[in-house]
Amino acid sequence: MTVITHIGPRVWIGCLACYNAGRLVGKWCDGDTADDVTPEDIHGRSTAHEELWVMDHDGFIGALEGECSPCEAAEIARALSGLTGDESGAFGAWLKLYAQRDERAEWVEKFREDYRGFYDSEADFAREWFVETSPEEEVARLKRWPFYDIDWERASLELFTDGFHAEDVPGGIHVFWPN
Repeated sequence: MTVITHIGPRVWIGCLACYNAGRLVGKWCDGDTADDVTPEDIHGRSTAHEELWVMDHDGFIGALEGECSPCEAAEIARALSGLTGDESGAFGAWLKLYAQRDERAEWVEKFREDYRGFYDSEADFAREWFVETSPEEEVARLKRWPFYDIDWERASLELFTDGFHAEDVPGGIHVFWPN
């Protein structure tokens, strides 16, 4: 027995003429090649039917909602193919908050500009941000003085009030700096 595991967005493309006649005729296809599917592919033979429509989808991590044309689904799927597995969950959160639906070609690039990483909490992000953005002598001074205790929860309030955004997900937060 062969087990097939599909990775990536998939779409169920159906024939609109058949649908309007009360029959569901279609098949599941890879999302990134949905615009290559023809009515003949769906029917398995030559047909006079011309219009196809994506009636269901899977694996679009929130980037596609509802029905659409095969061309639209393929465009979105190709944008998503530029993501690594680690970026997928964060991308879904970012998409709901910041994505402009008319700028799909630039989604992945814009996401990577905005995304700051996954952290256990806002305080953990604040601590790491301080270490990464402060001069080395400031970080060294902080580490040498044992009585100097920063309230990172309180420090994170200012960071997240001034522009950073945290999206809660199971196990932590995704942090974004929307430009």
